[in-house]
Amino acid sequence: MSLTNLTGEIPKWINQWTDLSILQLSSNRLEGPVPLEIGMLGKLEQLYLDGNHLNGSMSEEHLATLVNLEELDLSYNSLDMMISSNWIPPFKLHVAYFPRCKMGPHFPRWLKGQRDVINLDISDAGIVDDLPEWFWSVFSNVQYLNISCNQISGRLPDTLEFMSSAFIFDLNSNNLTGTLPHLPKRLAELDISRNFLSGPLPQNFGAPFIEDLLLSENSISGTIPIYICKLQLLQVLDLAKNFLVGQLPRCSEETTEPSPILALILYENNLYGEFPSFLESCPELVLLDLAHNNFSGELPTWLADKLPDLSYLRLRHNKFSGSIPVQLTQLGHLQYVDLADNRISGSIPRTFGNLRAMAQEMQTFGNPLVWSNERPENPDTSYSPKYDDSLVVVMKGQYLDYTSNVLYMVGLDLSCNSLVGEIPDELASLIGLTNLNISHNQLSGRIPKKVGLMRSLESLDLSYNEISGEIPPALSEITALSRLNLSYNNLSGRIPSGNQLQSLIDPESSYIGNNYLCGPPLSRNCWEPDATGGDIEEHQQEEKYFKKK
Repeated sequence: MSLTNLTGEIPKWINQWTDLSILQLSSNRLEGPVPLEIGMLGKLEQLYLDGNHLNGSMSEEHLATLVNLEELDLSYNSLDMMISSNWIPPFKLHVAYFPRCKMGPHFPRWLKGQRDVINLDISDAGIVDDLPEWFWSVFSNVQYLNISCNQISGRLPDTLEFMSSAFIFDLNSNNLTGTLPHLPKRLAELDISRNFLSGPLPQNFGAPFIEDLLLSENSISGTIPIYICKLQLLQVLDLAKNFLVGQLPRCSEETTEPSPILALILYENNLYGEFPSFLESCPELVLLDLAHNNFSGELPTWLADKLPDLSYLRLRHNKFSGSIPVQLTQLGHLQYVDLADNRISGSIPRTFGNLRAMAQEMQTFGNPLVWSNERPENPDTSYSPKYDDSLVVVMKGQYLDYTSNVLYMVGLDLSCNSLVGEIPDELASLIGLTNLNISHNQLSGRIPKKVGLMRSLESLDLSYNEISGEIPPALSEITALSRLNLSYNNLSGRIPSGNQLQSLIDPESSYIGNNYLCGPPLSRNCWEPDATGGDIEEHQQEEKYFKKK
């Protein structure tokens, strides 16, 4: 009776179903405690209560007579597992799912006898303890293992090769130490991000068929080994926030086959070199994040030809130079571009208006990247690659973490470069943009009059440029706008009125540094009720003349 919109409590008269062997009540709206009477179903082999609103505690008394139980799923409720550490269960579980059940703070010792477990999930279970010595041997036959989002400590063994059935490991967000162990041969997904791994990556760490390798936010040092290039099924590689150094390996010399990689995330390391040339052999790439490294050189012109599916490009805080290649604007799926804080010069290409994925509202544009946080029911047959880690996005002046909802993030950030020329009118056609930041450049000319077409904009930053003229009245028509920064330009005239512009947080700071703007929210009154700014422009010319003198 899963997914049948059941409400209320599990009735106590359930104990009358004495011949019941399978009870599946997943994904309903059941509430209240799990009745003790459920423990009287002695023939029960499968018990699935996951995805409800159950609360209260589960004790040995609930489970003591379930001698035939093989599959138990209590996940995503608010249950406390009040089971003593010396209890020996009468059953041998094959499937044991307990995410978000309170099992801690001590590691659940009663699991020690469950050597037949194939799928084990004790994620987000409030465990604050060392990983027991018996853990890896007891669960040596596991296929799916998830202990993530706890505070589990302990050193990883040097090798996990003995776990020959392992297919998916999720150990992220714990306190695990040691180096990356030699991995099981059949492993398809490994997530040890947000731990305390250290030392260099092994030159050969096994798992030749791995598809997702997520090691971000550790203390891994050294260079990226050439072995990465030999992983012919690799789809997601996340090494962000480590201490990696050197240049990226030359993968093109290792293989002539196209790579199936979908996401390459390397931000916040100490990597250097030119834009990775091996990406020419990665036609399925969707997400590329090289931010906060020391990459240099010009952006390549082959991006559109070689990376037709690229949707997210984040290169901020590097040393890239040269102009923005026009070919970049030919990428039909490109919906997030961050080139901020580099040494890019030249003008903003007018062809930015051709970016189709930015010119549509709230769409994912057939994005081929699979974002999933669901465990597979059968890890050996129904696995699909996932990437649910955070993509850090700068928006509204803050660093924000986006997980699966990054699919809906549409942004353009060209700030802190040396761009010149006018703001192209064509940018106004990017009606799907939620974030536009071209601040801290040397842009001149006027704000495009049709800026009001960008109805999805939540954040607009044009500050620290040389933009002149009046603020277009259409700006007040952007009802989603919550952050506006036009400060330190040469803008003049009356600030447009409109409910949206009056509701900005700290609106006065949006206009500071423009000496010839007037009207609310500034304290400077306009000279006449219908001032157009014409006289102000004369004053600007006089001021420039005396500055030269």
